[in-house]
Amino acid sequence: MPINLNETRQRGCSELRKVSARLNNGEKLDCSGVYGLTTRQLKALFSQIRLEWRHQNELERFIDLDTLNNELYLVLVNFLDSLKQPSPPPIALIMAIALSAVFGIYFVFAKLPPDPPSEQPPIPPTPSTPTPPSIQTNSITIGILGDNDYYSELVTYLQKTLGKQVKIKLDGDRSLTYQEAKNRLAKKRWDIAFTLSPMISVAAKDNGYSWVARMFPDKPAFYQSALFVKADSPIQSLEDIKPTTVIALGDFNSASSFYMPSYDLFGKSLAVDMGHRGQDIREMVRTGKADIGAAAYGDIITNDPDFRIIHISRNIPSSGVYLSPNLSQGDRQILTQVLRDAPEDVRKEANYGQSEEVDFSEFLGIVRRVEDVLACANFSQNPVNFYCAQEKGIVGQVNGLTRINEQTTRLTMKGKDGKNYQILVSPKTLNQIPGAGSAISLQNKTIQLLDTTAQQLADGKLKVTIEQPEQMKVLGN
Repeated sequence: MPINLNETRQRGCSELRKVSARLNNGEKLDCSGVYGLTTRQLKALFSQIRLEWRHQNELERFIDLDTLNNELYLVLVNFLDSLKQPSPPPIALIMAIALSAVFGIYFVFAKLPPDPPSEQPPIPPTPSTPTPPSIQTNSITIGILGDNDYYSELVTYLQKTLGKQVKIKLDGDRSLTYQEAKNRLAKKRWDIAFTLSPMISVAAKDNGYSWVARMFPDKPAFYQSALFVKADSPIQSLEDIKPTTVIALGDFNSASSFYMPSYDLFGKSLAVDMGHRGQDIREMVRTGKADIGAAAYGDIITNDPDFRIIHISRNIPSSGVYLSPNLSQGDRQILTQVLRDAPEDVRKEANYGQSEEVDFSEFLGIVRRVEDVLACANFSQNPVNFYCAQEKGIVGQVNGLTRINEQTTRLTMKGKDGKNYQILVSPKTLNQIPGAGSAISLQNKTIQLLDTTAQQLADGKLKVTIEQPEQMKVLGN
């Protein structure tokens, strides 16, 4: 069976060197889905290949040509051309000529004193110039929401790796608002996006950007938001919140200080003071300007004796680095590998590292639910209602489930209208509903059915069939 090149290169250059040795023994490479390789990868791949095979016409000896696309073929040919050096004469011929000359000179000029040794130093070999990855685009815009200084080494590395023919520039800085970052993602102005916030990661995913790496690699892949009060506050839990309670929130686009607390406050009415940074929220609670604060747990708020945490949110995924869908598939593959192969100091300065893509499914469900509520909420007037006065469709709580067969699951639900429902839905459709996943995870959760028709059954229950994921929303516990 051919060796899968795409899987091998993902495991690094050391694995490519091992595979290179195996190719000399008759095994071949399957190049399906690979449109380019970096110079470092090419050197590793050809490191153990026989010298006589390092020619364009010999590729079939170790590559399954049926899997080789034109883009990768040109990359390989260009690399092999860069390796071509004038063939040195065989060592045996050199020794024979040298010995003949020595003995000939000795017999003819035996009585003459020998010439002094040459003082001229040896001429060093001329190093070959590495061939930059064959990338199609001639410009790359890196979108950031932090200081440019953190990305200057990355720009230098990319310029050196991709070649001077590719123009690389930074776009954005610390003053860039989340909303403007979302606008630039929507317009595909960024080729590489360092999202910094999971909310910007969601915007990148919504606009077709693909995952490359995780930001903040030294921290856990998930974190939480905390609702906190002063240590001596009479508020013990969310149940103690009243319409007169004042909460300090962050900007509309903050995951930890706006979206997660808005989700956890669903069904509540309270006074909102928003638009603040984490440290300011902390100070507002300390000085009594706010009864409750919302901030990132473990960062802005920890186990401080001056405060008491009354609620910890669900997991918030870490942000990531993404590539634009406007790049060709080959360019995305090359840039992915180039970014992951960057020197450690470059990656550390830009604050990213290689990681499997973080699961955003639950978080996306929360974001969508909050957006639905925000469409009803009026933040210009207190108290703010974190719910919609009139909910559309059928709303109720799931209180049972039965698996009829592999294609159908039956949920039972008690509706807010007092009626009992049977809901038929496929596991595939459930997997496409934010916050749903498996049927078991829906037990005791409140759901909303939209654009459906209820059919009266003989036992008095109402049957609803869900055919599209848009017909069901998970509202929470």
